[in-house]
This record gives sequence, structure tokens and C-alpha cells, in this order.
Amino acid sequence: MAKIRVYEVGERSRAKGLRLVERDAPVPGHGEAVVRIRATGLNARDLSIMFANAPTSAIAPTRVPLMDNAGDVLAVGPGVTRVKPGDRVTMTHYWRWLDGHWDQSMTQEDYSLNRDGFLAEQALMPADALVKIPESISYEEASTLQSAGLTAWNAVVEAGRAKASDTVVTLGTGGVSVFGLQWAKMLGARAMITSSSDDKLKRMTALGADDVINYRATPNWSQAVLDKTGGRGADIVLNTVGIGEMEQCLLACASGGRVMYIGANPVNRDRTVAQTPGLNRLPNLIIKDLTIKGIVVGSRRMYEDLLTAMARNKVKPVIDRVFPFEQVMDAVAYMESGDKVGKIVIRIS
Repeated sequence: MAKIRVYEVGERSRAKGLRLVERDAPVPGHGEAVVRIRATGLNARDLSIMFANAPTSAIAPTRVPLMDNAGDVLAVGPGVTRVKPGDRVTMTHYWRWLDGHWDQSMTQEDYSLNRDGFLAEQALMPADALVKIPESISYEEASTLQSAGLTAWNAVVEAGRAKASDTVVTLGTGGVSVFGLQWAKMLGARAMITSSSDDKLKRMTALGADDVINYRATPNWSQAVLDKTGGRGADIVLNTVGIGEMEQCLLACASGGRVMYIGANPVNRDRTVAQTPGLNRLPNLIIKDLTIKGIVVGSRRMYEDLLTAMARNKVKPVIDRVFPFEQVMDAVAYMESGDKVGKIVIRIS
């Protein structure tokens, strides 16, 4: 039987237990497709899964990590009509969320956590979750979208309902934040972004940021947002850091503002020390009519909308570096360094 190479998380008690092994090539069953993975990428969540920060009981040593994916269909099983061999595809993370409202039960099948992810030469996928990649988008570019790109799309476009007259603030220069900046600018909104690095902020200005704030030089960054908006504040704030930044996010908001609560896995360690605010300290929540909205990636329909808009508006993801399949540990080390801007991609084939 044909063999493929995959990485397994291995012994997560070790600092880096990833191991490269061979497995039998997958065979599609009813409603399934086998996809040759061309590219995948790293997210902060992936580091937690690989290095024992996620519940150990949920992660088998043989689990294949990484949730992002892009590739082409090799074979389909019975009953599949959505895709055919040769199609360039990518898959939504929670594959049962095709459209409509999110339901927590959809987490029962979580790729890279309780189902194998995509740090592999081939993978088995539910065909209903597959979305075709426009020809103008490369495999490497598409592999940045499933998690960071779609999460930011949901936060800014779908749930955030951003419009040209809005001000959007996003924290840091990781994948979700940079995509948040790009989607905001695509809609004609005013975009602000924070970082602890002036060099990174220069890159964000070149990418189109209207205002930048160094949160290390200005710890009270919410006041800087107010100052830059004439005291009004931001309409949408993407909190990609966690509950410790919630007070600043709320203080930065305009009346009717929305805080999109996205993640709690910051890579940079200087964003993990803030204390959880007490509910009695959540400022202006009532008097400013603010909304806090949790964001869970997005549905297949949202993903299709994202890809259509990306191709139509010629938006290109910010890819910091591309590593070959054999240099996964180098990619992980670079991710941990905090030096990246945008996305790290791993080219598989």
C-alpha cells in the first residue's frame, strides 16, 4: 500500500516532541475526499496543542497537528459531488458549520485537537466542508486563510459589520490582526494597529494602517485611540490577546462599539501578564452601549465570501516566511521567537 509522511505531536511532555513518521495513504469513504496537502501554516493555538498547553487527555501522541490547509483533491468517495479529483481546495476548521448560526456541538470534531490535522502529505476530509480556491490565489496564500483569515473576516465583516465610516483597532501583528487590518482597509474603514515593535509598525503603515500605537511605549493605549479619534473611540476592537486586555479594549471603544473577543494564546510573552479585570471594573459597558462578541473562526459560506472578495479586490495575505516540510522545527522556533509579521507557511509539496 502507498505510504505518506506525517508529523505526529509525539511526547508532549518534552519541549518539542514532534516526530516524522510514515503511514498508509488514506482511502476516502462515503462523503469524503483525499486531499494532497500542498501547504499548511502555524497559529498560536498550534503551539499550545503541540507543547502540552492543551489538555493532555485530549491529545494522543499520534495526533497530526496544524489546522490550516490548502491542496488538491486526489480521490473522492461515494456520494461526493461537491468536488472532483484535480480541484484546488481548502477546508473550514469546524466542518459541520456550513452556514447559519454557530453551535458549540460543532467542536466535537476539531481538526488537530481530536481529529488529525494537516501537517501531512495527504489528509482525509469531509467533502461538504471543502471550498474551491480561486486561480488567482496560490496554495501558500490559501493556507493562511482557514484560521486567521476567516476569524478576522468574521470579526470585521460578518459579526463586526464594519463600514467605511468606522474605525477598527486590532492588537498586535499576528495573523488575525494583520488580516483584520486588511479586511478593514478593503471596506474603506480607518484601521489602527498596535505592536511593541516600531519596525513592525512601520511595516503596518506600509500595508495601509492609518494609525499605529506602540503598546510598550504607551501601555495605556486606549487613551491613544481616543486621542487619535478626537475623543470618540473605535467602532470595532479585535482583542486577539485575551481577557487581560479587555479593560483597555472597552476603554478604547466609541458609543455602540463592539469588542471582538478572538483569542487567548498570545505568542509574545509580554502580553500574558495582565490580570483579569473584575466585572465591576469593566468601564463604560452600559453607558456606552458596548458589545463583547466571541468569535469562532467562520462557516463555509463565510469562507466562500472571503475567497470571492479576496480575489475580486486582489488582497494578498502577508506571509512572513515559507519553510519546507522537512524544516518544521525551524518554523516552530521562528513562530516562538515573536519576530514574525503575518503568517508562517509550511510548504509540503
